[in-house]
Amino acid sequence: MGLYNFKERFAPFIRDGRKRHTIRATRKVRDKVGNIAHLYVGLRTKYAFLLGRYPITKIEPIEILHGCTCKQIACEHSVRVLIADQELSADEREKLARLDGFEDFTEMKAFWKGRLPFKGEIVHWKFD
Repeated sequence: MGLYNFKERFAPFIRDGRKRHTIRATRKVRDKVGNIAHLYVGLRTKYAFLLGRYPITKIEPIEILHGCTCKQIACEHSVRVLIADQELSADEREKLARLDGFEDFTEMKAFWKGRLPFKGEIVHWKFD
């Protein structure tokens, strides 16, 4: 069973179907395609609420890495993203950021600042 907790800022994107995936560290007990993703805000609090339950359609490996040795977040090449070992172009990174609930890739880079390198999964679900 895929239980996923989200920051409240992502709730509108999930509810209206703009956000149909989540980037997570690989879990000890991994989800599988066909499992149901149970999406919540505020899990393990008395304020928890369900955003929805959706079937998982695809799970891909993702890496988010420092792109150059300068490690400056403002550097154009400071962050690289690879999905299934394929490096995303600048346009693809922008699209990923918007689909992940960020205004642009710059905002997404700021979110990941201090958390790189990251290796995990991107879990996709079918929004009805």
